[in-house]
Amino acid sequence: MASSTVAKTHCAPCGKLTGIFTCRGCAKDFCTRHVSEHRQMLGKQMDEVILEHDQLRQKLDEFMADPRVHPLMIKVDEWERESIDKIRQAASAARQQLSNRIRDTNKEIGDLKLLSQELTKARDEDDFVETDLTTWIEKLEKLYKDFNAPDTIQILQDDNEKPFISKITISARESIEIFELSAGCTRIEDNGQVMVHNRSANHGSVCGKGQYSSGQHKFRFEFEQFSPQNWAFFGIIPKSSIIKDSSWNTPTVYGWTTNWNVTRNGTQEGVTVATRSDINKNDIFELLMDCDRRTIRLTCVKMPTTATHQLDVDIALCPFPWKIFLGLQSSVGDRIRIL
Repeated sequence: MASSTVAKTHCAPCGKLTGIFTCRGCAKDFCTRHVSEHRQMLGKQMDEVILEHDQLRQKLDEFMADPRVHPLMIKVDEWERESIDKIRQAASAARQQLSNRIRDTNKEIGDLKLLSQELTKARDEDDFVETDLTTWIEKLEKLYKDFNAPDTIQILQDDNEKPFISKITISARESIEIFELSAGCTRIEDNGQVMVHNRSANHGSVCGKGQYSSGQHKFRFEFEQFSPQNWAFFGIIPKSSIIKDSSWNTPTVYGWTTNWNVTRNGTQEGVTVATRSDINKNDIFELLMDCDRRTIRLTCVKMPTTATHQLDVDIALCPFPWKIFLGLQSSVGDRIRIL
């Protein structure tokens, strides 16, 4: 009678020749005792991952409920406090210098004492007429003016000097993006950075990997190869929608063709602007996705003119999250690269 044996290997934790279980994750062998400990360790690590997930989710919920607690908002608050402190310090130093200068206005004080003596003597002796009163009034007005704005003191604002408070601005950062899915006569190359038309006289489209529900996001695309008689489409599509090869009439899609045909919810409205673009190799288009204002903007970055057009998005028809969506009606080999 033939007998069979199970080949044993060394158990990774204890080193004994009792390993009969192999973990597909780490590819290590374990004995009966240590395979249970290995699973317990993995279970503990899983609990830690879930805990980190729950903590991150709680943070995101807090940011959405109250944006003031966001780390970037806290940076703005810190800039505000630091700027106010700088202003207060500069104002305090200016006040101290001004106080010292005001106390040094001996000339005006001396003139006022002389005038006081003159007025007292004239009143006591009842020796004054209209012309005297006019002269004294003029002297008082001059002293008042000299005291409030003395010629020896001047407050200056140096507009030529670099400001000690730097201006803070919020701008859209060009988002890192790649193409993820394609439909129709297109394929994706170069690690998701290029869409290529691979059949003539047919449509093709791609959508990006990123998903966007808030903030501003800027994307740039370059025509590496393109036939002038053809056209391309730039716009957005909700994550929940399925992409089609005919980009401009895909339901829920918003955007433009390069001859400025407007598409809203998959319906083409025709050329609503006078500008038309003949696309050439190396031309660049910029798509700005503003989720907060629910708008998208397409700019043709080319010389000698730059054409920019904006489109409002109905989120009831095109709900968040949005994804970039491009299409091609072109010749074999036409290429668009995401920069």
